[in-house]
Amino acid sequence: MALQIQLAPYSLPLACPWPDASRDASLTQRKGWVISICDDQHRGYGDCAPLPSAGTESIAAAHTLIQQFSRRTWNSTQTLLAELERQRHAYPAACYALETAVLDLHSQNAELPLRKLLNDTASDQILANAMSGSACRENTLQDQSQGFSLLKLKVGRQELHEEIRCLKKICAQLTPGVRLRLDANGSWTQSEASDFLDAVAKLPVESLEEPLRNPGLIEFSQLQSQTPITLALDESIRRMDPNELLATPAIRRLILKPGVQGGLRYSYSLAEKAAAAGKECVVTTLVDSAVGVHAACQLAAAVDGLSPGLAHGLATSSWLCKDVACPPRIRAGRLSLSNAPGLNINEIFSANLSGAFS
Repeated sequence: MALQIQLAPYSLPLACPWPDASRDASLTQRKGWVISICDDQHRGYGDCAPLPSAGTESIAAAHTLIQQFSRRTWNSTQTLLAELERQRHAYPAACYALETAVLDLHSQNAELPLRKLLNDTASDQILANAMSGSACRENTLQDQSQGFSLLKLKVGRQELHEEIRCLKKICAQLTPGVRLRLDANGSWTQSEASDFLDAVAKLPVESLEEPLRNPGLIEFSQLQSQTPITLALDESIRRMDPNELLATPAIRRLILKPGVQGGLRYSYSLAEKAAAAGKECVVTTLVDSAVGVHAACQLAAAVDGLSPGLAHGLATSSWLCKDVACPPRIRAGRLSLSNAPGLNINEIFSANLSGAFS
């Protein structure tokens, strides 16, 4: 039986604007497609939600590729996966969605949760950080009342002195043991980033992602040498040579977004190489629909099997006013994953799709 590839569009409004990678931009809705691939036994799902500011292709480019794939005849999932690997770098969000649907099928047929296809020692419980918005946003501390011990905040969106003031105010109200994970989205020069790190040196900051505007490995390494706070690479990973990146001792942590890296398998392979090089990996979503969040959780559990204990950026579903399926449950900053086969998506909410599968 030939594989049947279908796609259904969605447009999901956000409960409040999400601080985008651009200093002056915010997301107010997430647009994309739920991908469905059927064989003669099961149906697998994937989520295509391009976000160019994070490093994916455009929405139009992703749509074009998915439509091209849906019109072709695929008699083998291996042939499909091989073609996705060839297209992965140019169309990461589309390839991630299609690959996820195939792996959902494979794991259902193998009667395994998807994470076990990636790593047979994948964890069944993983930690998650809260996504609390911008540093100077009101009600930033509400997430700690829900049991999260790690709050992620966007910085680099206002003047340096103002954000430092906001962070000091937040830290004065933190419950003991709660820490901050900061993300600058490439906002600063080397000098600005250095000043910021000096100013927050005594605050409970767990890490800082993408501090530099145009980081090279030398500049990033120099900045890391100035601070005990772990610095992490995210958007800039795609612009760097992976072998040089992994061989650089000062690189401590990589942020893996499978929709940016182009798939679950490549992301996990990169995490394996990073672990062998003594580096940490954190998996995060792209403010995806529930289908994408389920996939990211499966990847995070596989990565946690390599180096357990890090919190991953998976708690983004509450930012959506509606969703295409039930998202994973996060309680007190922890996810307990089902052993059901595949992604464990039992129902797609067709009422929340913008159109039928076609």
